[in-house]
Amino acid sequence: MSKNILWLLGILFAVSSVITSCDETDGIVDPYTDWQKRNEHYIDSIAQVARSNQGEGIGQWKIIHTYKYPQQGIAMGDVDEYVYCKILETGNGETPLFTDTVAANYRGQLIPLYNGQTLVFDQSYRGTLDDKVAVPAEFAVSGVITGWTTALLEMKVGDRWELYIPQTLGYGENEQSEIPAYSTLIFDLDLVKVMKLKGNPQQSEIE
Repeated sequence: MSKNILWLLGILFAVSSVITSCDETDGIVDPYTDWQKRNEHYIDSIAQVARSNQGEGIGQWKIIHTYKYPQQGIAMGDVDEYVYCKILETGNGETPLFTDTVAANYRGQLIPLYNGQTLVFDQSYRGTLDDKVAVPAEFAVSGVITGWTTALLEMKVGDRWELYIPQTLGYGENEQSEIPAYSTLIFDLDLVKVMKLKGNPQQSEIE
């Protein structure tokens, strides 16, 4: 067999391998494709909706600046400095302080993946929220991600909000279990109870 024929057979084998490889992966897309950019676009779009629908009623939005950094004047700052909260239910109970512990029902998910699926990464209840059977989780207001603390400091017992938290007020560039880096976090948060710090119930200073 001549060298030319061997060379030709080698080329045909290589082309066949490439075609087979393409066929095996055809239609399969990484659900986290362009994840950081898609999350940035998503929170930008949420910010626009929230700014156009601000109010105190069910279905309206609250825009809350992060408690960690002082807001410069009255002008809106960077999109990533805020938590965007859609009001689902309204309560008339007390508002927690930074030193308090709260009980809340919650479900957390990511923005829709590239394949259209929704990933729930954490939850305190299953199915549709039913206050009569759901067992709230308890946690310190100061012990959760910045976005949660920011929202909780403005909520009242009985409030149920849908929170949209930019990655800067969540886990940022760090991965967390099923949460990729640069993820916008979406939470359904239902504030059930506030438990005061024993021995210092009036302390309200945010450290």
